[in-house]
Amino acid sequence: MDQLLAVVQRRRAFTTQYRRLKHQRNWLVELDRRLDPPEDSQPHPTERRVKRQVKDYLAELEAYAHHHPSEANVVAHICATFRQRWPRLFACYAWPERYRTNNDLETFFGRLRTRQRQIQGRKSVHEFILRYGEWAVFIDPAEPFDQLLKRFQQFDQAEFDQEYARFLKAQHRLQVLYRFRHHPRRCLKQLEQQWAEAIRRKP
Repeated sequence: MDQLLAVVQRRRAFTTQYRRLKHQRNWLVELDRRLDPPEDSQPHPTERRVKRQVKDYLAELEAYAHHHPSEANVVAHICATFRQRWPRLFACYAWPERYRTNNDLETFFGRLRTRQRQIQGRKSVHEFILRYGEWAVFIDPAEPFDQLLKRFQQFDQAEFDQEYARFLKAQHRLQVLYRFRHHPRRCLKQLEQQWAEAIRRKP
């Protein structure tokens, strides 16, 4: 009992600081709520609406800091952080297919890697990433063949050829980066040979 009372006595010295930090944490919770409204919210969240809500709340924080100078530094830091990232905070509302946070994006890639490990039976998925690059997000092994065929029929051949050329270029870049990271001497030697051949062919 004496030990418990001693712990409580030690914590009393931090009561004011704890309450202040908890109060400041609520500011971030409210900002997160305004940035990530429920999917079934009405009206549906748009870039303009979410931006206005966040802007209004930052203005409320600045007005609060004006009357509470002891917390002005924290409010200034939060407002500066948001305004530095302002153009990128709301892109996901203009393009709903984009993930709002890095956590959502990392979760998606984690599921993608896990699914490929289950399909291939290998721990590493480097070959899969090198093979498909950013286009790996379009691969869905659970998609029925009829649905896949229907999706293919919507492609325009000219647009497909253009995208495929971009795919080959991006794939080559990934392969060079992979080779340089794992076999730097061999990669540099190949680049030197290509450079020497290009000079010899030059008129």
